[in-house]
Amino acid sequence: MSVYYLSSFDSALFEAVRRCTVITALAFDTGRSALLVDLDPAVVGQHFNVGEDLRRFILTSRFHGDDVAAIDRFPFFAYICLPKKGWPELETPLHAADIDIVGWVELYRTATDASAHRFDP
Repeated sequence: MSVYYLSSFDSALFEAVRRCTVITALAFDTGRSALLVDLDPAVVGQHFNVGEDLRRFILTSRFHGDDVAAIDRFPFFAYICLPKKGWPELETPLHAADIDIVGWVELYRTATDASAHRFDP
């Protein structure tokens, strides 16, 4: 199980550093990879019109040619997504029409790197 640290230059909602634990690899019907992840601490669910805080999200690469299932440099730029119909109906392969992109985030090796938004040399 891989662990990364998630933060964001672009989204105040995801700016705080969170531990990002990979649950499983997923794929879109296009072949593009995705990861099902748990975040700690959770994200306030009120931002998404739900009554409970959210830990589970889907990540996929922001840039063409990058593969979230084979990260080779940091930070790794990703979309953070939620399924439109909820988790019980989530099936792989994923379809772009079935998820909502809720932010742009970066993945880092360490919490220190995420706090500093440090790039690989």
